[in-house]
Amino acid sequence: MRVGRERQRDGLRDWVRGGARGSGGRLLVEGEPGAGRTAYVGEALAEAAALGFRVRSAAAEPFTAELPLRAALDCLHPGGSGRAAVIALLREAGEAEQPGGAWLAAADLLVAGVGEWCARGPVLLVLDDLHWADPASLLLWRRLGRLADRLPLLLAATRRPLPRRPEVEELCAGLGAAPGGRTVRLEPLTGPESAELLRDVLGAPPGPRLRRAAAQAGGNPALLRELAAHWSGLIEITGDAVAELVVPEAELPEPPGSLPRSLGYLSRSAYTTLRHAALLGPAFTPRELALVRARPAREVLAELEEPLLAGLLEDTGEQLRFRHPALRRALYAELPRAARSALHQEAAAALAGAGHDPARTAEQLLAGGALDRRAVQWLADSASALIAAAPEAAAELLERAVGQADRADREALEALETLEGSLADAALMLRRPESAELLATLHERAADPGARAALAFKLVSALMILGDMGRALAVTEDALAEPVPSPVLRLRLEACRVLSLAELGSAARARALAVPVVAEAARLGDPLCGAEAHHAMAFALFHLGRGRESLRHVAEGIACARRGPEANDMRLLLLANQAEGHERFDEPEPVAAALREARELALATRSTGRLVVTEALRAAFDYRRGDWDAALAGVDRADGLPVSDGWLPVVVHGLRALVRGHRDEREAARAELARLPPAAFEAPAARRYSGHVLLARALLAERAGRPADAVRELLPALADGPDEARAYERPWMLSEIVRLALECGDTATARAAVAACGRTAAALAEYPGPALALLRCEGLFAQDPQLLERALERARRGGRPLVLGHAWEDLAVARAWHGDLAAARSALAQAVAAYEDLGARWDVARADARLRSLGVRRGSRSARRRAANGWEALTPAELKVALLVAQGRSNPEIASALFLSARTVQTHVSHILAKLQVRSRAAVAAQAATRRSGPEAAPGPAPGTGP
Repeated sequence: MRVGRERQRDGLRDWVRGGARGSGGRLLVEGEPGAGRTAYVGEALAEAAALGFRVRSAAAEPFTAELPLRAALDCLHPGGSGRAAVIALLREAGEAEQPGGAWLAAADLLVAGVGEWCARGPVLLVLDDLHWADPASLLLWRRLGRLADRLPLLLAATRRPLPRRPEVEELCAGLGAAPGGRTVRLEPLTGPESAELLRDVLGAPPGPRLRRAAAQAGGNPALLRELAAHWSGLIEITGDAVAELVVPEAELPEPPGSLPRSLGYLSRSAYTTLRHAALLGPAFTPRELALVRARPAREVLAELEEPLLAGLLEDTGEQLRFRHPALRRALYAELPRAARSALHQEAAAALAGAGHDPARTAEQLLAGGALDRRAVQWLADSASALIAAAPEAAAELLERAVGQADRADREALEALETLEGSLADAALMLRRPESAELLATLHERAADPGARAALAFKLVSALMILGDMGRALAVTEDALAEPVPSPVLRLRLEACRVLSLAELGSAARARALAVPVVAEAARLGDPLCGAEAHHAMAFALFHLGRGRESLRHVAEGIACARRGPEANDMRLLLLANQAEGHERFDEPEPVAAALREARELALATRSTGRLVVTEALRAAFDYRRGDWDAALAGVDRADGLPVSDGWLPVVVHGLRALVRGHRDEREAARAELARLPPAAFEAPAARRYSGHVLLARALLAERAGRPADAVRELLPALADGPDEARAYERPWMLSEIVRLALECGDTATARAAVAACGRTAAALAEYPGPALALLRCEGLFAQDPQLLERALERARRGGRPLVLGHAWEDLAVARAWHGDLAAARSALAQAVAAYEDLGARWDVARADARLRSLGVRRGSRSARRRAANGWEALTPAELKVALLVAQGRSNPEIASALFLSARTVQTHVSHILAKLQVRSRAAVAAQAATRRSGPEAAPGPAPGTGP
């Protein structure tokens, strides 16, 4: 109990010290099993003993609940003559026909003894596990509670939520009531408190993987200790003196089998219901459980009352969630494997029969083993809805169904064609490397010309997603050489040929082929054909460097796609292209509008693959515009979606690492980069998004005093290959190479970077970003203030705060080199102001160091640095969440209002509680009310505004 809960422990010490001064009092400590109630009152006992109190303590036990005064007697007189005198009276009561008088005499004797002790000095009495105490002890404790109002008597008792007995509830209401009474509820440990406990147990702070695994304990100290002991053989102290798991979280062993035995206080019906709930996963709805148990919902809710009261489940507003994931897993593992499979199959049948969410039905089927005929039929009927909701589960189930199909059975063969078609759709939706091979197999197996053409189109789409444009072109040419019954499908394949040629460096030929494709699409009048034709033309024009013309075709394609729902997927792709195109022109309003429309459409159509693109683009947009908290929230949302695009880890971990690095959170930045898979940059799309990763690696190397290593991290940007040339951050990376190489005295590399940036700027002459980067490169190389002032003017128009900060910093260095120290100091102040607005602590430190070496100092440090605690310590995103918490909104409601994931909201709430140094949402609301009404209240953002 030495971890966390500092404010409660301080309050406990003050309470004991008040008793030492002659003030009596009552204390009730509540908490779930394992929360640390005994340890908490143990601190009171130790403090009181050190102050000269007479202390007595005992714990009530279940088997003593029927023995009159047993709990009180164990506390007040564990032995000696006093105990013998009371026992004699209790024996007399047991033998008497009317025992009331003897029991009353025994109670009077105990109360009188306490009064005598108080006459000699302060007394502390502690009764642990009050919920098990016998009725006579409860009555005695009530009498002692009244004495505490006028004697130097401190009376403490602990209890857990179950069992609930009316006489215990009545006593506890009196013990905790004011004046003179207080109630302390030991809430679950926060994430930082759990990490602190692990550090005490293991002798080293836990690493990121172990901290995430610790969440299985749900903040319960005893359970966390038990899990740490259970995993002890899998935890090592690293070279950085960090305790870390040596296996991924998914490979941890099942929790100790003894865990369910700790639930012996539950009734049999409640325990059985809880075990069935464990089959439904970490969270479930009462309706789902009622369907699975084939019981009326009211009966199931009645059986869930005990687990809810005990804190085993929590109500999130939409679902009930297991508070201790490890305990749920232990309950699940307690069932024999064969029984689990049968129960999962029954649950799937119940959910499917009720027309429930197909994704939840699929979860049960996946856990239930082989699919029976009824399950296969449900899968065939529900495939479209399931693919939209849960493509990964759909693909796994469809592969299972196809694999177990009997190809000799004519009826099964007809169903198989339907299943294979659905499997192709699921494979394409998943965007995995293996999806292309699966589609190739299905395409090779197909005999019908229409089916072959449709599968060829899906295969080409999958290959394009993987970046294998050469193979995509070959498949397209082969498909066009065969009969294609549908003119619409033929046009779509021709559009794919245009895309492949443009990507492979034949943009001029691609544009020439796109002209008749656009004309034919107009003749057909099909919305999807029109959207794809304009997309192909826009892509060819983009590769020719004609950005504005490309954007016009993107807009025409979007207009076509809006005419029919069958073109929604293409509309989503075009909206993403529109956002990227306007971002290259530094036009934030149309970028935001396109991403907003794309996000709404992706959510409405449950298009997970396109939603992840939208979230990633929005995160990158927010990063460039300086809203780093929104950027982190965006990559969290993208990371939480069930897709496996090869570029996604590069975007997620790269952007997180870059923000953490700029904020000088080095350990967190290194941890993000360490999570990148070894083959992260194999896919061409991943290489295009590699800029944030490379910049983060370079930043950490420079921060460690290794600028030459920082240059080496950025050298891929010097390559002129097609993927590197179109890397989104390439111009800026080249300018960073110039800065860092000059610091190392490597003028040859700096000169090469200037030349590469010149080629990039010439190829992308329409766009302002490469031109700004070239001015920076040339200005840095020549230390020319005039060139850097021109770069600064462009940076001011670009609306990118970090770039603006760098421009001011570069200008400050150049002015200092030329001896204009006053102007350099002024430019440095501007740079630091931009960095501090972003929270970019490393950039502030770097700018100060660069200028200090040239004799320029800012003087007294800026007072704008963010406080460590209090409302001023909250980031903008945390402040938005805190204001909604103060309104009484639940986490799901906040997530919906701010377009955040539930996990991100929970993280923000944890940070808010820590920074405000409070333990509950109610305390946040109280502080917010005080802040609004106080003389120093500061305006905040309007509640409910999105990122």
